[in-house]
Formats: sequence, structure tokens, C-alpha cells
Amino acid sequence: MNDDITQLLSELQLSLNQLTTAQQSQAEKLPILNQAANSNHLLSTLSALISEGNIHRSETWAAHMSPAISTTSLLGHLIAGLHNGNLLSPQIYPILASIEQQILDWLCNVFQHQHGHFVAGSSYANLEALWQAKQQSNNANVVYASQAAHYSIAKACQILDLKLKPIATDNNDRLLPTALQQACEDQAPLAIVATAGTPTAGAIDPIANCVEISQQFNAWLHIDAAWGGALIILPEHKSLFGELSQANSICFDPHKGWQQPKPASILLYQQPLKAMLDSNVDYLEFTPSNSLPGSRGGELFLPLWLTLMGEGIDALREKIRLRLGQAESFSSQLKQRTDWEIYSSPTGIVCFHINRSVDLTLLVEQGIFSQASILGTNVYRAVFASPNTKATALIAALEPYF
Repeated sequence: MNDDITQLLSELQLSLNQLTTAQQSQAEKLPILNQAANSNHLLSTLSALISEGNIHRSETWAAHMSPAISTTSLLGHLIAGLHNGNLLSPQIYPILASIEQQILDWLCNVFQHQHGHFVAGSSYANLEALWQAKQQSNNANVVYASQAAHYSIAKACQILDLKLKPIATDNNDRLLPTALQQACEDQAPLAIVATAGTPTAGAIDPIANCVEISQQFNAWLHIDAAWGGALIILPEHKSLFGELSQANSICFDPHKGWQQPKPASILLYQQPLKAMLDSNVDYLEFTPSNSLPGSRGGELFLPLWLTLMGEGIDALREKIRLRLGQAESFSSQLKQRTDWEIYSSPTGIVCFHINRSVDLTLLVEQGIFSQASILGTNVYRAVFASPNTKATALIAALEPYF
């Protein structure tokens, strides 16, 4: 990284430090008026807003998949906003267009797919994947996904007028291949959705089995790897994902597992998209593809590109290993110190059920844990999305409840 970028990062980090360490005040509800708001009141609200977001940097933050982002990626986000290009006209922004293609090529190679584009989130990616499946369907309208799949699958099916049928899971939140096989034999599906990192427990469905069954019934296979896909760059975890190249599509959220700012999601697929039909786009030099995203700029990929260029893939790998190691340590300490029922996953989520009357509502309200349910059992959930989250800090928070 050259000296100019280093200086920019240094100045940005200094500004962040000053903002996040300053005395914070309560946010004021400011009215929207014809004139500008009082500057002191506005600064007070901005200060409180920064304080609210600063919770992600805490050692005890494990409530949700919203990690602290790096200064490097934040700089990329800032540059994207300043650039404000629209890649529906790539000829006007050749540098931005080349960077987009570079990062797409890299992601396609990592996830063993041929094509891809960025989207604002995996809810959009799941919708588009099933839309593509429907465009190539043989009139089937049934979609199978595990009962632990993300709610966006149900939402996508409702939008597309498809019938979602949930498939049973095992005690660790993973789809049961025998149940999927039986469902397909009863009614051949349009698509099967496998989840690599369920939203509650972080479980990875048996992808190899899903591949085999989807091929047997000529169904579109989509893998929702929004959370768990982060592990794909770790050589020691590649076996978790099976043969990704056999899936028709896959989505991933760098803003979850790779500590990138929102929006930052990717939809990858094996067959190229067709050009849009019957669309009046005579004001554009290139006909848009048949995809959900329209106007787009660098906000979807410049933060990730700058992270990879400025820090390197190895640094990203080490951050992932760090948070996975903290999740493993937390799970191990819970097992040693309690008789609680522990649900561990390979993706950095630890859930636990307390077999007695213990109320952790205060810790939930503080953003330390969240609440969820696995097969009807209420659990508390610790998400190790940020490399800042420390197992020792979470154990210390739980100490009064042991």
C-alpha cells in the first residue's frame, strides 16, 4: 500500500478514535424543518448514533451477525460514496468497472462458479436465485428448504408464487437428507435450498447429499451461504461445503463473515444471465442483464476490494480463525463450568439451553447474547461475527448466573 493510502487510513482511524472515545450524549429527536437543525443538537444526535454503533467493537458483543468493520473497508465505503458511479454505464467508469470484474473473478474462483454479480443483501440474492430457477422450470412450483432456513426463502417464495415446503432437521439444525429424499419422491421440486450457516445455530446442511438429490430430480440447487460462506477461504474448512460447483447458484454476505460494511453481498451462478427482453433502454450503451440489481456503484464491492488489496487474504483468514477460535473457547468453557445443553457449529455460533430457571434478559438487552429456538427449545445465542469478541468477556458476563 502506498504512502498516500496509509496516510488516509491513519487520519481516518484517528477521527474514528476521537469520535468513539468522546463523551456521548443521548440522542435528541430533531424535527425536520425548512431550515437546518441546530448544530449542537445535531452533533449530539450524531454522537449518540456513533455510540450506538460502537457496541459492535465491544469484547462482549455476540448478539447478532453485525461485526465491527475495519478502517480499511470503511475507507473503501467512503471512496465509493465520493465516486458515486453507475456501472450500468461501465464505459464511463473504466477503473471502477475493472475493479468490479477483478473481485467477481476472484469470488467465482473461490466459490467454484462461473458468473456472478453483487446485490444489496442475501435476501435479494435468494429471491433472484429462485427467480432464475423459475425462469428455467418445467412448471414445477415447489421449493424445499430446511425448517431452519433463513426467513428470506419463505419471503422469496411468496413473491414468486412458489410453494415452500420445509424439510425436517436434526438436533443440530441440519437438514435431514432422508426427509428431503422422501419429499422429492412424493413431489419433484422446482428447487432445493441448502443452507451453509443456519441463522440460528450456524449449522451447515449436508451439501453433498443435497447435490445428489437435486441431480436425481433435475431440480435447481441453491446454496444460501450468507453466513457460513466466510469459511471457504480457509483450507482446513473447505470440506464442509462439498462440491460447490455442482450447485446452480450460491450467495454469500461479506458484511457478515468478512467484517465488511453493508451492503455487500454476492450471488454466483453457473449459467450466464440472458439480456433483458422488451425493455426500453435506448439511453444505455449496454443492455442490462436479467437480474434484480439495476443502478449500482462501488458501494457493493470497493470496501472488500480495498480490504484484500490493503491487508491481503492471509490477514482476512487470520481474523476468521481468531473469531472461530474464540467461539470454540467459549463453548469449551461452558461445557467445563455448567451442565447446560450446548449447540456448537463450525461457523462461529454457539447456542446454549439452561436446564434451570435462569433469566438472561439483561444480557440480551445489553447486546451480549440473543434469543432463538432450535426444534422448539428456547436457547441463548452467541454469534462470533467480530474478531473483537472475546470468550473470556462473555464468560465473565455469565459468571453471576453459574
